[in-house]
Amino acid sequence: MKRCRYAGGIISITLILAFILNLTGCGRFESDKHLVKKEAEEIFRMLQDEDIEGLSAKFSKDSRKYHNIEMEWELFFKQLDGKLVSYSGISFPGEGTGVDKDGTVYESHYTVEFKNVKTDKGTVYQSFGYYLTRTDTKEPELEGIDVFSMKHPGTGEYVTVGGFSSEYEEELGRK
Repeated sequence: MKRCRYAGGIISITLILAFILNLTGCGRFESDKHLVKKEAEEIFRMLQDEDIEGLSAKFSKDSRKYHNIEMEWELFFKQLDGKLVSYSGISFPGEGTGVDKDGTVYESHYTVEFKNVKTDKGTVYQSFGYYLTRTDTKEPELEGIDVFSMKHPGTGEYVTVGGFSSEYEEELGRK
């Protein structure tokens, strides 16, 4: 009988710890990453459809303020060698959060990369993805995609849509 009581105690402690971790937000990051992956899959479908309006709406207010996102998407699609067909996976080579002293997340961001993006002409793009500010309670205008880029396999040059212009303006003292 003692054995069962100890097992019950261990289960109780485990449940309490899981509850505390959930309240502090430690479980939030995996949930957040799942949502980011789901959104990335939606964004890839928009890329396949060349849905410039839908893609542009995913950008932060800040990027839309400093860039002509629609025109940049038009130029981006002209640089592609064919229509996008597939990718082999999604990775998150960069991610981070800002947490205040109370443990509240005030900022979260991800670098989202589509691996081995193929076109209908057989061209494969190795570097193809975007930087996303998922949450920013201090500067909500930064929430959304900040910059989307691909490395052109023929020239090796990066083709980008959007950017971090407000930060550069501030650094140059022009804001």
